[in-house]
Amino acid sequence: MKKVITGFTAAIALLATSFAYANEAKRLDDSVAWKEVVKINFKIGKRADAIKIITEHFRPASIKAKTPQPESMLEMYTGDFDLLVVWHMEGGVSDLTWDTSPDNIAWRKAFDELAGGKEEADKILAEYRSYIESAENDIAIVKS
Repeated sequence: MKKVITGFTAAIALLATSFAYANEAKRLDDSVAWKEVVKINFKIGKRADAIKIITEHFRPASIKAKTPQPESMLEMYTGDFDLLVVWHMEGGVSDLTWDTSPDNIAWRKAFDELAGGKEEADKILAEYRSYIESAENDIAIVKS
């Protein structure tokens, strides 16, 4: 019983501390950099094929379109995901307000051209998507 009361008391103390901070409004300052983190699991045996499409098709389209490259592309060897891709969000959280951004439009135009047309580009995208088991997008900050 004593352990339950002690744990309960600690939880109440933690909750009270959270409320104290919640009463002090504070915005993040301009030194915060916003990042999009894409976490991907590929189907068994399809990781290398997916990375090949990224390297041979997605990256050249980004270079041609002059759109931002990922800051990091981490091939994971442990953990829950096969690939982590980190993108800098130049406009911060306002980047989330686009339905289709100008960068996405420019990238797709370049991708279609490099693939030999929209139909061929659609086939490459469909092939890449067929390799994905699951994916998540998260937003993070880096404080400087």
